[in-house]
Amino acid sequence: MTDAQIRSLILDACHGLGASGCGNTIGGHVSMRVPGRDLYWTNVLDLALDEMGEDDLLLVDFDGRVVEGHRPISPGIDFHQGIYMQRPEINAVVHTHGPWGTTQAAFCRPLRMYHNLSTYFHKRIAVSPDDTIEAIAPVLGENIAVMIPWHGAITIGRTLPEAAALHVTYEYAARLDVRLAATDAPEIPEEACARLQALLGKANYLDHTWALMLRRAKAAPGLFSTGPLEQLVAA
Repeated sequence: MTDAQIRSLILDACHGLGASGCGNTIGGHVSMRVPGRDLYWTNVLDLALDEMGEDDLLLVDFDGRVVEGHRPISPGIDFHQGIYMQRPEINAVVHTHGPWGTTQAAFCRPLRMYHNLSTYFHKRIAVSPDDTIEAIAPVLGENIAVMIPWHGAITIGRTLPEAAALHVTYEYAARLDVRLAATDAPEIPEEACARLQALLGKANYLDHTWALMLRRAKAAPGLFSTGPLEQLVAA
């Protein structure tokens, strides 16, 4: 992919996350690796995700230095390059302070299995003591998500649509967890979780969720639009 295509996709993800309730405050970062180079594009610090536009993206190297752009970057961005270096197959990282995911993080434990969608994260989510790569690296393994106690969540993917759609799914599962944690609601039996996880894959659920995110962003007022999203708006 070209830099222009990567930037366009990041803006689509930022707007889709914002329109899905995951990025309406300051904080949170969406990134995508530049293929074949120790670089990634990400968003600036001083805007909410749903406010991001063409001039609000920065190119960062794997030492955490901004090599293109002159805006503030999150001081907690370093785990992005850490994940890219540890997991070469991963090309996108999403971190937000979505209200339900952040509330669930106060439990300091992985999601409980209260719904089919929760099983996406069955045995695929790590709990890290903090948001430093030194803390994340030992627990990351082959997981697709990391929960940071009293902070928020990270989701990762081979593509940015995958990582972003996982994040919206995590927010939904966290909402169920928060609402049901103090009740006697039983979790999905262990033996059913793998089967439900496989069914979600067959249904291409994340692809459908990404398309929903784009539709939500298209319908949200006042959002900047570029690339694929702009084409949807024009259609």
